[in-house]
Amino acid sequence: MSSQRTIEVRVGILIMLSLTMLAGFIVIMGGVNFEPQFTVNVDFDNPGGLKTGAPVKLAGVKIGRITSIEFRTQNAVQTKDGEPLIRVVAQIENRYEKSIYSNSLWFVTTQGMLGELFLAVDPGTPDQPPLKDGATVRGVSPPRLDLLLSESYEILHQAYLGVSRNQQMIWETFNGLHKTLKGTGDFFEKNSGKLDKIVDNLDQLSTQAKETMTAVRERYVDSPQIISILHNVEQSSNVINNNISPLMNDTRRVLGDVSKLTQALASEEQVARYRQITSDLSSASAEAKRLG
Repeated sequence: MSSQRTIEVRVGILIMLSLTMLAGFIVIMGGVNFEPQFTVNVDFDNPGGLKTGAPVKLAGVKIGRITSIEFRTQNAVQTKDGEPLIRVVAQIENRYEKSIYSNSLWFVTTQGMLGELFLAVDPGTPDQPPLKDGATVRGVSPPRLDLLLSESYEILHQAYLGVSRNQQMIWETFNGLHKTLKGTGDFFEKNSGKLDKIVDNLDQLSTQAKETMTAVRERYVDSPQIISILHNVEQSSNVINNNISPLMNDTRRVLGDVSKLTQALASEEQVARYRQITSDLSSASAEAKRLG
């Protein structure tokens, strides 16, 4: 009887240990955390392959996990004013609350190239206030590799259709280009000697033009005669500039005297005298003619 009871006790203890180990395994694998936590709502246009239960990490350290991923509208369509469609609810341990600020960045990334997706946090700057429980932030959506592949496939497909539909035209274009390049090569090969002579002649013309320009400069620019003529012209200009003012004054005085003389000779008394002299000369001439 005592032996049977001992066996039952041992079986009971084994069952209790098994249940305890199972509960511990569930807690560990299920990510159950008994630390106080606060909630952050992260809105995405598309969170990619992020799943419920994925970890939330700050600088590589797990600080919480994702509890739910839900549509912000019942009809699963884009909300008004271009607002994000998906809301990710993250539970963060309270001890990290003062390390995450209102200008923090939330984005989806992976652990390595093929690792699991998780929600990463860039904490922001201390000059901003910390996030509060229930705060809502805008997440940075991951790149859409599926969309990129789809668009790349469409581009390649269109390129293939363009080539297949214009195969004859492309062949003719390359054939014409080949003939043009071949003809150009044959032309240069056949006329290589003439081309060398043309290059030599151009070189000689360039040398002669340079020598001619040097001679012209020496003869008409840097010549001592040209420099002497320019010097004499400069001296003459200086002399004229120095004497033009007195000459102009003398000319003005002469013109004034001439004007006065003209006015005196053209007065009414002088005109009457001129008329009397002319009349006397006419009478004397007539008397001389009569006496003769």
